[in-house]
Amino acid sequence: MKIQAEQIKKLNVWNTIQNQNKNDLYADSDFLVLKQLSSKKKGKYFEDIVKEYFYSNGYDVKKSESSDHDVIINGLKVEIKGSFLWGLGTHFRWQQIRVNQDYDVICFLAIYPTHVELYGATKEDCKKHLEVQDSRGYWIYNQHGGKRVNSGTFVIDGFPSDFSWFRNLEELI
Repeated sequence: MKIQAEQIKKLNVWNTIQNQNKNDLYADSDFLVLKQLSSKKKGKYFEDIVKEYFYSNGYDVKKSESSDHDVIINGLKVEIKGSFLWGLGTHFRWQQIRVNQDYDVICFLAIYPTHVELYGATKEDCKKHLEVQDSRGYWIYNQHGGKRVNSGTFVIDGFPSDFSWFRNLEELI
């Protein structure tokens, strides 16, 4: 079965799809092309942005030693996580944070429609603030497998200002 583009455009769902793009905070942003990539490609380019930015600003940037971190900057093993604003700009979501991997610092990219902000946290701070249970014993920031078992993979939602343990990345490197 083959459906022509003109036939798809006549469906009610097509209007919903078109309206979705109208509400995108990044519709007029230089970063739209990056936002539209697959998660895997976004992750690669997040890494490349950080690597090239620090290299071009005189930092010592070296290839990672393992898949547990993305780059070595000034001798520190750095894991890189990025996020665009979600929904109508209600929060960022940094995912797949693993506190038991071999890194010293996590770099959190907060990609706004007009600019990118770089924050960092030490591995110790990540463990302290993410590997926590509530009064019922639930793992608050667990990303996989429900809240009753520590999956070792965490997710956080919010703005950088919501996390007192975030630092300007340059303070840590």
